[in-house]
Amino acid sequence: MAQAQFLELIKFLDQYFSSAKNKVKIELFIDKAINENPWFTDSLVRAAMNAIQKQFFSALAWEEFFTSHPVKAHKTSQIGLILAGNLPAVGLQDLLMVLASGQMANIKLSSQDKSLMQLYVGTMKEFDPLIPINFIDRLQGMDAVIATGSDFSGGYFSHYFSTIPHIIRKNRSSVAVLRGDETEMEFHGLAKDIFTYYGLGCRNVSSLFIPKNYDLIPLFDVLSQESWVLNHSKYSNNLQYYRTLYLLNQIPHFDLGNMIVTENEDLVSPVGVLYLHYYDNETSLQKWMSDREEKIQCKVGVSTNFGESQQPALDDFADGINTYSFLVNLT
Repeated sequence: MAQAQFLELIKFLDQYFSSAKNKVKIELFIDKAINENPWFTDSLVRAAMNAIQKQFFSALAWEEFFTSHPVKAHKTSQIGLILAGNLPAVGLQDLLMVLASGQMANIKLSSQDKSLMQLYVGTMKEFDPLIPINFIDRLQGMDAVIATGSDFSGGYFSHYFSTIPHIIRKNRSSVAVLRGDETEMEFHGLAKDIFTYYGLGCRNVSSLFIPKNYDLIPLFDVLSQESWVLNHSKYSNNLQYYRTLYLLNQIPHFDLGNMIVTENEDLVSPVGVLYLHYYDNETSLQKWMSDREEKIQCKVGVSTNFGESQQPALDDFADGINTYSFLVNLT
């Protein structure tokens, strides 16, 4: 797909999802998405779609992206995409990168996130019925693969696609670093980083770093206001499970009513739990994160602003791997 045509596609998508005449169709797919995945609530699906339109359907943003990424693909290749299903339309950025690079996309959908991706691809085909996108059940005859999954499935993908170029994404999570000079507004931003999508995404903060003698009360006052998560039965059940577990095992913790906060050296916390880490100095903090660099997606308060972990820019690539460069440099 030529860059000029791709930019016209982006303009078309922006207009399509802004137009009132398409509202009935869009609402139908939102309902289908909610029925597919018990974690996909109406408000969070809409939030994801609004973020997609703001971040990915901006022709100006793509023009700037192409200016900073001027290289074009040497040849047209068949790219296999194995998409995750933990967040609404989470695979759309990969799909757009494939099209922007001039390659052909072959998508294996997640059973947990079919409808929204079908909506976006169907809309693209309204723009151009010959747009190089196919839905497939098995990835055979691919020139390269981008696969997203768990640590277990990632190991399988790495073995299965070992003979072709690939990007294999495994489990990751995000951290936030506090230093004692945070504002209430930043705490509200951090609450979004923690609670959005119920903490299920790799860009959700699951571990919090604070210096010793840090006053947690102002932060806890803000975090405890996010009571909307308790309306979801799966979240509430998980929270109650860990509340009971920690009480029975006499594990020290803070119960904020909507979340459990406890000290733990692990990086990834369960749904409804936030891990707390105390650090002595900047050197020990950097060493801890460096030792786990391959498992950390975002560092809020360091390289990502508070409240922006769920708003990746076009060139904010998952796992720090430049997907576009990978695609255009295939030989």
